[in-house]
Amino acid sequence: MSEYKKTNHHLAVCSANYLRIKKLLAAFSKNSLKLRNNDEKKYFRAEIKYCSVSKHTAEFNLHFSNLESKLLHTFYFDCNIYHDVELVEVAAFNGYAPNKFPFQFEKYPKSSDEKSQQNRFFTEVLDMILTGDFYE
Repeated sequence: MSEYKKTNHHLAVCSANYLRIKKLLAAFSKNSLKLRNNDEKKYFRAEIKYCSVSKHTAEFNLHFSNLESKLLHTFYFDCNIYHDVELVEVAAFNGYAPNKFPFQFEKYPKSSDEKSQQNRFFTEVLDMILTGDFYE
């Protein structure tokens, strides 16, 4: 039963991220964006690329930078968009993809909920862009 809760939660997060991206792209009406935020306390930059692969799928790349920090300066999200089911899923975060199978052998094993963590973090970054007065 707990696996169903995990799956349902994952689908809810991915579905909500689809709506966030749809709202973001509609606000700027472009497929490639360079956004900045010059708040008094924080300086962020976001580069977004949207590329349609087929009628039902697309790729979405987000490079998000904290210009004030030397540690964890830039985050790279590579996402897959599934228009037919209205989902966005992180395929890789900073070049690292989550485990595809629970029995997959890896040199550097990841946590069992890596995929969930990456999608939740992606949600937080999208929310920051949508609510943080970013401009082109």
